[in-house]
Amino acid sequence: MTLKIGRTTWTLMLASTSFIALSASAHAQATAGASAAKDSETVTEVVVTGFKKSYADAVRMKRDSAGITDSISSDGLGRFPDLNVGEAIQRLPGIQINREAESRNATINLRGLPGTYARTTINGQAFAEPILDSSTPLGAFNSDIFSAISIIKSPSAADQSGGMSGIIDLQIAPALGRRDGGTIKLAYEANELGNLNSPAMTLGYNKHITSDLAVFGVVAYKKEKFRRDSINFVQYTQLNALATPNANLAAYYAPTPAGGAACPSGQQCRPWGTGAKATNGVLFPSDNRQIVKYNEGDLWTAAAGLEYRVNEALKVGLSGFYTRRNLDKNYTDLLEVDARPTTTAVNPAGSVFTLADGFNYINAFDYSNAQVNRSFRSEPTIQKTWDVSANAEYRTDDWRLTGTLVTSKASNNLVQTQIDVRNLAKAAGNGVSGSFFSGNGDIGKYLMSLNPSGAPTVTAGPYVWQGAGNSPTAQNAAGDQLIVAGSLGYLTNELNSAQGDIERYIENGPLSSIVAGLRAERAEFRSRGYRTSAKGVQGQNVDSSFLKLSPYADDFFGGSGGAYARNWYSIDYARAVSRLQPVTTTAGDLVTPSGWINDPTNGSYSAFNFSVKNDITSAYLMGKVDTEVLGVRVRGNFGARYESTDQTINALNKTFDAAGNVTYTPTIYQQKYDNLLPSIMLAADLTDTLVLRGASYKTFVRPQPRNLSPTTSLTKTGNGFQLAYGGYDLKPYTAISHDISLEWYNRANSLVSVDVYHKTINDLVIAENRLSRLCPADATAYGLGHLSLNGTTCQSDILVNGQPAVVQISGNYNQDKPIKVDGVEISIQQNFDFLPGFWKNFGGVFNYSYAKISGTYADGTKAILPGVSKNAFNLIGFYETAKYGARIVYNYRDEYILAGGNTFTGGASRVKARGQLDASLSYTLNDRFSLSFDAYNMTDQRRTQYQNVETMPRANDYDGRTYTLTLRGSF
Repeated sequence: MTLKIGRTTWTLMLASTSFIALSASAHAQATAGASAAKDSETVTEVVVTGFKKSYADAVRMKRDSAGITDSISSDGLGRFPDLNVGEAIQRLPGIQINREAESRNATINLRGLPGTYARTTINGQAFAEPILDSSTPLGAFNSDIFSAISIIKSPSAADQSGGMSGIIDLQIAPALGRRDGGTIKLAYEANELGNLNSPAMTLGYNKHITSDLAVFGVVAYKKEKFRRDSINFVQYTQLNALATPNANLAAYYAPTPAGGAACPSGQQCRPWGTGAKATNGVLFPSDNRQIVKYNEGDLWTAAAGLEYRVNEALKVGLSGFYTRRNLDKNYTDLLEVDARPTTTAVNPAGSVFTLADGFNYINAFDYSNAQVNRSFRSEPTIQKTWDVSANAEYRTDDWRLTGTLVTSKASNNLVQTQIDVRNLAKAAGNGVSGSFFSGNGDIGKYLMSLNPSGAPTVTAGPYVWQGAGNSPTAQNAAGDQLIVAGSLGYLTNELNSAQGDIERYIENGPLSSIVAGLRAERAEFRSRGYRTSAKGVQGQNVDSSFLKLSPYADDFFGGSGGAYARNWYSIDYARAVSRLQPVTTTAGDLVTPSGWINDPTNGSYSAFNFSVKNDITSAYLMGKVDTEVLGVRVRGNFGARYESTDQTINALNKTFDAAGNVTYTPTIYQQKYDNLLPSIMLAADLTDTLVLRGASYKTFVRPQPRNLSPTTSLTKTGNGFQLAYGGYDLKPYTAISHDISLEWYNRANSLVSVDVYHKTINDLVIAENRLSRLCPADATAYGLGHLSLNGTTCQSDILVNGQPAVVQISGNYNQDKPIKVDGVEISIQQNFDFLPGFWKNFGGVFNYSYAKISGTYADGTKAILPGVSKNAFNLIGFYETAKYGARIVYNYRDEYILAGGNTFTGGASRVKARGQLDASLSYTLNDRFSLSFDAYNMTDQRRTQYQNVETMPRANDYDGRTYTLTLRGSF
């Protein structure tokens, strides 16, 4: 049971209320003599279009809201002038887009928390989201079907649960509220990187059949064709014993002890070492890759609906939407030079430098006999969701009753096949040589040369599968390898719900109405997955025809990636598949949908085959406030939402039988939990232009199922076992939040606001760090015998190769220590229509967000914000007349730390601060047609990731500039 609503929570809620009441009282006393002048100071409404309409609508929606919200709307031309939904909403304070996300998936962070902590809804109702491993991919929706997008930062009792950081509400206008007529859009997108171009088209029509019956429909098509180029330095490792010594290098190594004694712990010893400066050796970028991620496919999005006003009191409606993003030509082309083998010779070419972490590095060297991996990965993905919603509203002077039925289904399939041809380092040499320089933080100075020039030779087969212990690998007599690997993930998400609400209006007293509601929801998440192996492939057919010159060798990284390796030969994927398949099967083999034999020994097979069903019942009671306190209007709501969840998980638990064979046991896990979610939010209209808001509320979010696998899996290693605990018993994590906001509507369609918020997060899911779970004395339930610690190593009394088995255990759990997030959001939006002549057409927006986390994890380490910048801002300027308009946007976020999974844990891998400049121009041809031109990333910015400091780069991503030309018409 989870029924946490402590005295402190209510105290803070009441404090927020008291703060507003006291502020209202103070203001009333200060302005009592000016009450007669109030009416003359009322802000006048101004009708606007285009960019001005979009920003004016946002101001209106914010002012009318009872809680803390920010919104964007289409600009009156039926568009959000941005590349996708995610790019559009990052213009709002508190939202940051995740540029780590591949394929323009456009996942976002909200208010200092990862995207998985937010809830996405359609017209206020939950739907089946096409999630796989992270948050909702907003790139799977064409923004043309939406009329507005609201970010509800302080959810009330009446809002859908599950949004700890907030709710992203995608809004589709109902039929009766639309104007009759049709719209058409023809667009053409051009990407500088690769000179990739693609068309788009949208067609919509609205019709009032009678004054009480209306229908609408809109369908949008977009061809997607773009790519991302990357230069990655995956690992920094110690120079091996073959490193060419010099006086500079020797100063960082200890001399080899005399008499054959072992090198002291923590030191690196060489015969030529002097230890004059250090004894911990020298690290170098040993695994370096050039990567192209190519994306091509189609995005279809549609929405339709009808609405019928039966009589003055009753209105019914039916609406639905559909989206399908099919990137069937998603490919990754990868060239990897791996200098980690002990037989690879490295000759340092630059000086050794020492960083703040106490380690010593080089970033330039010559090499020979390095392993070269030529890899190609086919990664088609389909993201799809549909939703049908039926609703009815009955309204009289005293009552309002609403009912909503929703059925929705989503899927997200990612089918990856990786084929590598690997030329391994050999004792006698493999003929490979070259030079390398990381650029020392400047990727324009990057150097990677690869010899010999010309087409490489693939050594003769047959390539023989290396067995279950190394299932992706087939190897030939020369020691070279063929890799056939990849993960196949299939996700289905279904949601069905019924909701009823009743509102009783009250004419006298502080309450304007009392609202109550009931909701029943069934959500089922089904995951299916496979792991590809090289078993059964036709290894005798591998030859030099598997390789071809990469089509990206001449324009890689837009020409700004320094002296990259142009001798880039990659896999001819279609040729390789045709020669390796069909596979030869044996008894018990399972052939995957992509035509390869599944690897049942891989832990991901059991981890990704499960279903989670949540039967959710909820009820809420809320009072709406609209009254005066000492002459100041105070409005808002207070109430509580109760939610009960019955969860059933069907999964496969992986174990081994007496003969050592992998076995899977179907297992059912069940748990029930309850949440009580109180909330209060009040707004005091201190003057006609000044609004003070306060909000306190409790929220929660469920762990993402595929990130926190419900099954316990056991995998054999060369010297023991790996055990991963299942997360079937993980509870949702909760947060108590408080907001104070002051908003000044200084003139029509203008705003200055400051919002301060605080969140206390409980039951946060973190990586397992408790010794009793990492090395339990009795592990017989997992087939691991009895465990004990030997130093820092967990060992079993079971022997592997004559030695005690080494057992590595991992998992996740809900920690007891709270984590706190504090933030500030500032927004300034101004129209200059009070100025004379030319200047009255200008306007601008500035918003700034600050987020800070505090607290520690159970092991005492400091909490961090993964993927979230502490500081971010948008600066927007626009100029608009009845004939033409222009908008320029600069978006900036400072450095942030990366981390894996859904928790705040992670290393010191950082992403460099980045600013992006976008622009938009529009021209009205006549009363029916307009033309617009949009440019994105005009400053040609890159994404740069590094370890601790910029002189230790890890990844550099280049997307280039994108342009869109659009013709819009109405009929």
